[in-house]
Amino acid sequence: MASALTRLTFVVTKEMEPLLANAKKNQFYDRTQSDMIRELVLAGLDTLDEKAAKEKRCERVS
Repeated sequence: MASALTRLTFVVTKEMEPLLANAKKNQFYDRTQSDMIRELVLAGLDTLDEKAAKEKRCERVS
């Protein structure tokens, strides 16, 4: 694991809590909660990048 990690704190809403618990139980059962959060954040950021790239392609076609 990298030695230069940055600690980040955030609030989990009541709506997010069961979603995270379900993901931990079903998909991340063999990993730490921190690993799960990192993976989910990266997946979300990748999705945003893909969406932005798709929108750029659509603008070029127009």
